[in-house]
Parts: sequence; C-alpha cells; structure tokens
Amino acid sequence: MSRDQLLVEESHDLPLVHFQVVILTGSSEDADGCEGLTRLAARCLRRGTKSRDSRAIEETIDALGAELGIETNPNFVRISGSCIKRSLEPTMALVGELLHEPSFPEAELAQLKRETQAALLELTDSDQSLASIHLRRGVFRNHPYGRPSLGTRSTLARIELDQVLARYRDGIALRPRLFGFSGAIKQAEAELLVKKYLQRSTKNLPPADKPPEAEISRGRHLRIIDKPERTQTQIQIGRLASHPLDDDHVPLLVGNAVFGGAFTARLMKAVRSERGWSYGASSRLGLDRIREAWSMWTFPAATDAAACIELQLQLMGDWVERGIDDSELEFAKGYLIKSHAFSIDTADKRLDQALDVILLELPEDYYSGFTKHVEAVTRDQVNRALETRLSVRDLVLSVVATESEIGDALRSASHANSSEVIPYDLDAAESS
Repeated sequence: MSRDQLLVEESHDLPLVHFQVVILTGSSEDADGCEGLTRLAARCLRRGTKSRDSRAIEETIDALGAELGIETNPNFVRISGSCIKRSLEPTMALVGELLHEPSFPEAELAQLKRETQAALLELTDSDQSLASIHLRRGVFRNHPYGRPSLGTRSTLARIELDQVLARYRDGIALRPRLFGFSGAIKQAEAELLVKKYLQRSTKNLPPADKPPEAEISRGRHLRIIDKPERTQTQIQIGRLASHPLDDDHVPLLVGNAVFGGAFTARLMKAVRSERGWSYGASSRLGLDRIREAWSMWTFPAATDAAACIELQLQLMGDWVERGIDDSELEFAKGYLIKSHAFSIDTADKRLDQALDVILLELPEDYYSGFTKHVEAVTRDQVNRALETRLSVRDLVLSVVATESEIGDALRSASHANSSEVIPYDLDAAESS
C-alpha cells in the first residue's frame, strides 16, 4: 500500500461512529537499543499540540463524549476511538490536530517515559504476560517481532526528545495512512472528513519495509522465568508455524481447532476434564505479515507443572505424527464455520477484517471466503499441514515458576536441548 486508503462499513442502527487512522510504520523499525521509540512518538501526539496542552486535549475529548486511544505494534501505529454522530466532525478535527500539529513538550515526554517504566513494572506482576513475552523472545529471538514495542527500562532511559521528533517527522508524519469508519456514517461523509482533517498536503514516503521472515529455532529450549513463591505456574509452548499465504494455512487452522482451539478439544479434555491440572488449556495460531507462531497455554499448580508439560508434549507428538480422524475433522470444520458468524456480526468487526486484509497483506478472500475454504479442507490436508509446519523437536517452552523448587523437574520433563533461568524482573533487553 503506497497511498492513503479509506474503508467504510455502514450501520445506522445507533447514532455512533467508530474510527481508525492506521499509519504504516511500527515498532519493527525501532533500531536495536531504541526499543519503545515509535510508541513514545505515537503517544506524544496526545500530549500537546500547537494550540492545546495535554489537559485541554483530555477536556476536549470528554466534552465531545468521545473515546480515543493510540496503539503501537510492529507493523503500524493506530489511532482509534468512537463518538456520537453529532460530535464526529469536531472529533475528526481534533484527531487531525493531533496528527499534524503535535508540539512534543519535553515535560510530557518525561512523564510518558515514567508511565511506561511503571507499565513495565506492572508486567512483572502478570505471570501470564511474562510467559508470553519470553515465549516470543525465545521463538523470534533477535527478530523485530521478538522485541517489545513497549521498550525496556534501559532503552527508555536512553531515548531523547530529538530522537522522538525525528521518528515523528521521518515516519509517523509521512507514511501512508489507512482510514476506517464504521457505524452511522456514509461513504461520502467519510471522504469529506478525511480530506478536510486527516490527510496531509505533502507526498507520502514509501511504506515501511516488510520485516524479514524469522528463522525457526531448532531444538527444544526451556526458558524458566524465575519468580519467588509461585504455587501456580504459567506454561506457554510454541514455535514458528504458518503464514496466511501458505497453501496449508487453513488446514492448519482446522487441525488446531481439534487440538486446542475449542472447549472440547484434545488439550482441554486431557488437561482439565480428565486430570483437573489447569482450569484452562488452549492453543492458537498467530496471524501476521510474516510467518507467525503456533502456541499452547496451560497454568497448572507448581506440583503438577512437570507432569503437565510431559502430557502436553505427548499430546502434541500424537497429534502431529498421527493426525486427526474423520469425526474430529467434521467437528472442527463445523465449529469454525459456525464461529465465523460471530466475527462478522457487527460493522466494527467487518471493518477490522477489511483493515487486516490490507495491513497484514492477506489474500483478498481470507475472511469473505473463510467458510468456503474451511469446508473444502480434507483430512489428508490437515495431517500433511501438521507434519509440515509443526514438530515436537523444535519448540520453545516458557515457564513462570520458582526455579529452586521445581526447576529440576521442569528440565527433566521438557527433555530440552538447552535451558536458561531468567529472573522475572530482568530487563527484556538482557534476555536472548
């Protein structure tokens, strides 16, 4: 996508409008040692403009009855929110002001850095977040997708105002934008608002380069995130798996539904229903511009963690090596087809899908033809996809636990080629 685009999904049942401005630059462009720079530059947009300080901006948002948030991920920066229809034009005027006239007050940048440091500290309180962060770190290693968009304590401390200004000028201000509206708005209205408030007069720079493909981490690697006094663990196990352009991507989705993508799937049945080790047990297949991870998640008591890992690896091995049977195939296809109805039942959801097709460079009919593609999947296709894309030999295991109490048991159960112990409060930049 080299030019600005507009998408509109109308629904006039309620006098509400949801909006998105997606800028095609993301945290994957942050240089080594500057993790968190794009997010800081994006969030500074809301902290001051040429005519309003941060307090005035917040008061204006409240007075309009609007909601507004700014998100940064590896691929893009997204400004999104909602408002009642009668407030739409002044809300878009404000969004345009944030986009085109930010003032980047130095005191606000310092405050943002303190808030981000506090958010990083909060992450250490969430065992699930820690397991997820370190799984991605292990799967993607030094790839941009393995680095935190939030930044780290050490990188945030080094970022200066001139770097933030340069990131805005050279990236956020000039990259192509994707505008999305859903709800009580017509195409012609959206076009006028975009032209009046959201587009710039200067030419776009080319969009950010697509990140390179990550390489599969060979061997089985155990990462113990050591946290004191853990009576319950968080276990996430995964590896690189599939790209939406792969011929076997949809068959792999069907196979995942059998293993851990539904409440009655194999993983949930074995871990929760039959043994009561973890209240939840699931698996998922990621979706992005490049090949993403497949992962499974459980959270057993520390006393059951080693046995749960052994069981998960055994279940995965049986699933990959023996495949699925005809009854499982029909269940999974029916489940995915019926569930798809809930992903398109609102204008907001349909807009999100349309945006994803462009942002993630998906096949044009990835969502519109989803049920047709699922219905066409055969058992042989699923079993070949499992054999091709997954392997119990090449896995990363991320476990939040108290190493002194169950570390040896975890190493024994995982049969890992390598293991490392990572203090739970270690700066992510220091773990590999």
